[in-house]
Amino acid sequence: MGVQIRRLCWLLLSGLIAFNVHAKTPSKMVILSCLAAQAMSPSVKWRPIETDKIYSEEDYKDGFDATYYVISEGKPIGYAERGEEKAIIYGDQVLPIALARMVPGFNVRPTELNPFSADWATVDDKRGSYLCVSFPFGDLGRSGSFQQHRSAYLIALDYGRGPPVLHAATGPISKTQTSGE
Repeated sequence: MGVQIRRLCWLLLSGLIAFNVHAKTPSKMVILSCLAAQAMSPSVKWRPIETDKIYSEEDYKDGFDATYYVISEGKPIGYAERGEEKAIIYGDQVLPIALARMVPGFNVRPTELNPFSADWATVDDKRGSYLCVSFPFGDLGRSGSFQQHRSAYLIALDYGRGPPVLHAATGPISKTQTSGE
């Protein structure tokens, strides 16, 4: 029985490692660039996604209504709602915001996302490419240091096998954070 338990533990550990490999966490520079809605380092490329033609569709998928999406490189990218549940659309996936993983070092969950005022982009660095949805933290009328706080959702575009993983971050944007990659 001891051998069976060790095999089971090994299988579980291998599965967790494999899951975390395909759930690639964005680098700090990608996260900061996404939050800032601009490249914060020469090693990062930030490219806006065209939002000139916006679509909406009731009963889009799995009971979600797509309230906002665009077609980028042949894939739908956008925002969906199912009652109180909110989600990001990427390709044929609808990723609930409530299940987003907080990236290390960012512990404040994003506030309500208004897809019409968000910056939609791709962010690339040597580790990979990510869909980036960046938006103001809280009310647009906040003053003082809160004007430097933004929220973001990121999805690795080269996520491998399995479903993509939605990452979330909220934090201040300042040039002093960019020292060191």
